[in-house]
Amino acid sequence: MTPLIDSHVHVWDPALDNYSWLRGELDRPYLPSDYRDGAPQTTGVIFVEAGSDDGLIEARWVASLDWPELLGIVAQAPLELGSRVSERLDRLQEIGKVVGIRRQLQDDPIAFFDDPGLLEGLRMLPARGLPYDACTVHEQLPALTELLGRVPDLAVVLDHLSKPPVAAGDDGTWARNLAALAALPQVRIKLSGIAPEGSADRPVREQARSWLLTALDLFGPERCMVGSDWPVSAISEPRETAGEWLDHVLSDVGASDGDREWLSWRTASAFYGV
Repeated sequence: MTPLIDSHVHVWDPALDNYSWLRGELDRPYLPSDYRDGAPQTTGVIFVEAGSDDGLIEARWVASLDWPELLGIVAQAPLELGSRVSERLDRLQEIGKVVGIRRQLQDDPIAFFDDPGLLEGLRMLPARGLPYDACTVHEQLPALTELLGRVPDLAVVLDHLSKPPVAAGDDGTWARNLAALAALPQVRIKLSGIAPEGSADRPVREQARSWLLTALDLFGPERCMVGSDWPVSAISEPRETAGEWLDHVLSDVGASDGDREWLSWRTASAFYGV
């Protein structure tokens, strides 16, 4: 089977850990078997923390699951604690499957990007061999670029194209800001998370193509990886399964066979060391 790594998958069970942000259809268990039903072509997955109240409990639970496709865990850690986050990182790395860290930034004010603790926490990751998943909204891109420029040895991947204004359209600001981020050689990007930012009355495939092509052009295939953002993107109207998203990203970007290898597994494999 041709390798295909989905670089951005969530699972959760609200009965085992608290996820205060879950609402409506998301507020139920989503487990590996549910994911597999909608993406049977996937050969490996990277689990990305899903905003639980306790990232250590979450990572331990995910590592304990019967999930043959699981290649690695991107765990949650409060990096703003600076040097005090060291103990939490120790405990996470004891799990064995942890291959990266995410401290979401999308809900924080721009001023938080200047927090000395956050910078200190980020600077602790390279020595531990831990890359960083950056989850931001598009308005935060300049602040993220400035922050990451101060940690040049930290390997980073931008989640969901920084949640661009898909429904409203881009006046050129998102593309310019993304180009500035792409100029930092340590940054990669996930081709993921378009559906929640789009319009419910148009096919995801139709809405996503131009945004994906811009990201691919700016970063190049060797710095891009596909991710489904399952289940969040899968239940966003108009609905599309994880497998459908992965398939149409790989077919619609017009890449060569070699480029598709980078998008489908090589970039993720190299970035996460799996």
